[in-house]
Amino acid sequence: MENVCSCECHNNPNIRHIMACCKVCPKCQQPIVHQAYENHNLDSLQNYYGILIVLITVISRIIFIGFSWSYGTVIAEFKKQNSTLSDTEMSWIGSIGQSFGGLLAPLVLFCARQCGFQITFSLSLFICTISLFISSTIRNLHWLLFTYSLPYGFGNTAIFILGTLLCGLYYPAGQHPKHILVMCIISMGFPIGYHIMDALIFSAIEENGWHLMKRHIAIIQLIATCLLSPFFTTKFLPSTSQPYPYPSTAFIPDTKRKIYYSKLVIYWMLGIFSAMCAINNFLLHLHSHLEHLLISPARADLWFRLLGLFDAFFRLIIPLILRCYPIDIIYLFPASVFTGIIVLILAFGLLYTSFSVIAILPIILFGFTPAVVTALQYTVSNRIFEEDRTEQGYIYHVIVTSLGTLVGPVVGGLFVDMTDSYKSIIPTSIFFLLISFMSFIATILLLNKKKADELEESQTASFHQHDNMAYGSSN
Repeated sequence: MENVCSCECHNNPNIRHIMACCKVCPKCQQPIVHQAYENHNLDSLQNYYGILIVLITVISRIIFIGFSWSYGTVIAEFKKQNSTLSDTEMSWIGSIGQSFGGLLAPLVLFCARQCGFQITFSLSLFICTISLFISSTIRNLHWLLFTYSLPYGFGNTAIFILGTLLCGLYYPAGQHPKHILVMCIISMGFPIGYHIMDALIFSAIEENGWHLMKRHIAIIQLIATCLLSPFFTTKFLPSTSQPYPYPSTAFIPDTKRKIYYSKLVIYWMLGIFSAMCAINNFLLHLHSHLEHLLISPARADLWFRLLGLFDAFFRLIIPLILRCYPIDIIYLFPASVFTGIIVLILAFGLLYTSFSVIAILPIILFGFTPAVVTALQYTVSNRIFEEDRTEQGYIYHVIVTSLGTLVGPVVGGLFVDMTDSYKSIIPTSIFFLLISFMSFIATILLLNKKKADELEESQTASFHQHDNMAYGSSN
């Protein structure tokens, strides 16, 4: 450890003073500071601030994203009021409120680069809060699309994107040993959110109706906005991380454009899209589906919250699974989708029998599918795309995820309107999961083939180099 004066004179090698005992520099009469100690303090602050960013991300997802993913409870209330809205229209209101902003993910990234993460994050929280206040005043439910779905959907997804990106900067993929753990922890935010917020929404609606419920939630969100926004910053990033590592002039450089349209990326994104269609179709219609089967609203609410709790639990044990069985994370995607197919088949079989009460078991096990598909998207971007394109790869994931989140419930709602029954909801999700499973398997086969080709090329190049060296030595 070096003792150096606190002024700039220690930068000059001719007058630099290295002293073990003195407290004041005899040259400039400035106090001596421990440089290594200062660096240690800065490193500690950066590490602890990363933990604070993770905590802010989780809390924002619980309060803001958890509300949108619990909107099925509000939709069930609309149906009790004999609303003129069809199931398809209600699906649009719910799904757009969850993920509309994902379609504008490049805009969110652009705003974060130009205005900073803190300002963009604060504005997103405020948009969600104002949206709830305004939508709580309307009487014609058709206006919910403009007062709730569009603004809340944008702010909601921006919160999700910014939280993941900033945590990815404090805990970089492929560099920080706790990266996967951090990604799984922050992804627990919205399943814990729809466990907590669903209970809050359900009880508030039962007591005061949905108008007052929205105002109460808006007040909670306003308080959260004031508390969280000042601390969501890139000021304490580790020196190895850069807040804007990619050029903002072009979203996809021409030299790399072909990568984003390769078979591998197309198959993978089809798998993500189909999986999200299945997941959100099942989740958004679950509450209404259970009540349609004459399951009491209180029990339906309990089942939905248990699903959220187990979803969060599965996200927490993913790092443990990878620690005990160190496999490539890409294999978890088809495994989770296959698990989803099996448990949905079991749930469908049990719900329409006299054993419907035990259908809760496969329903909560379905939480493993969204846990993997949504928690590891940022990390797997480092695998599917080039290592220096992780951020842009994640943006592609967000766009496709949002499309799936929008399309899935709408397709399910169309089938409900056509058949006048919720019996088609689970088979529709199973169909989407089958497409997803085949797409993920095709991607893995292409990746393995690419690996084999690269290995063969490197071996051939090494063999030729050895021959050239042998030929040169013989001459």
